[in-house]
Amino acid sequence: MADRLIYRYPGKEVTEAIGFFRKLDSKEQPHGFVVSNLDLSDCYQFVESKDREASWHFLEERPYCMSAREYYLQAHELLNGINLMQMDKAVFSRVKAVSFEASQAEKLFDELEKTYPNALVYLLSSELFGTWIGATPEILMEVHRDYLFTISLAGTRDEQEKSREWTAKEKWEQQVVTDYIEEVSKRKQLSDLEIVGPYDYDAGPVSHLRSDISAQMNGISPWEVASSLHPTPAVAGYPQDQSLSLIDSVEPHKRGLYTGLIGFVDDESARLYVNLRCAQIQEEALFLYLGGGYTPQSIPEQEWIETENKSKTILNCVKRIAE
Repeated sequence: MADRLIYRYPGKEVTEAIGFFRKLDSKEQPHGFVVSNLDLSDCYQFVESKDREASWHFLEERPYCMSAREYYLQAHELLNGINLMQMDKAVFSRVKAVSFEASQAEKLFDELEKTYPNALVYLLSSELFGTWIGATPEILMEVHRDYLFTISLAGTRDEQEKSREWTAKEKWEQQVVTDYIEEVSKRKQLSDLEIVGPYDYDAGPVSHLRSDISAQMNGISPWEVASSLHPTPAVAGYPQDQSLSLIDSVEPHKRGLYTGLIGFVDDESARLYVNLRCAQIQEEALFLYLGGGYTPQSIPEQEWIETENKSKTILNCVKRIAE
């Protein structure tokens, strides 16, 4: 049976398509709707077909879900690695499981689409990676007529905290992402670089610090720039190679499509997001992927609370469709 793809960009209508996801060779440049894993080693391009029927595909292997105690132990191991390698930051994630009937997947998509007008909302399914749903607010980059737009997003406050000041750690964490994007832009010889921010940005039940960044592409292909930008310190850490190695050694689960790229790209344009606020759907469960940025000063108990707050993006909608 064919694969399914349903998505909606901010300000656009819902798109539904039937076809199949094809895994790209490492040297292929994608054209069309794509989704990937964190380090782009697995990148899938959607190809529409004339099939009239599609089905949902569910992986049998359940992602590993840490208890709070396990999370704290692994987080301290991560912090030891950060200090030992004198790193600025590493992003540590976990998986949270909740009961969920897969038959409610499209209803959940409709609720997410209604609740988060400023997010890329999607529901997709393939034998290659299973069924995933999400509402991600984080733009990796948009390219139109040789003009690049991207954002630097970091720091999280929930609804009860929106009146408090941003901490020095949150401001610094967001600045690391901004500096990284500026560094890549200069390395790729983009011109007319402009940075506006940081400012408060609401994303449903949480808010973040955000800066808007623009530049001229000077004829460089969108995928070349995307491949250089991703993964940013917001989803991996900094320095990049060290953070990816540390994540691989400490996280007990595979991230799958979480923190990968998702969206449209071709030779001259792109609208790519980072796949956050997402979950993998299995027949009787929903597995939410939740992460937080760790610096040498991070406190695991506080980071756990942050991941709980991030889970509300999807869980609040799950609760509403169950009412």
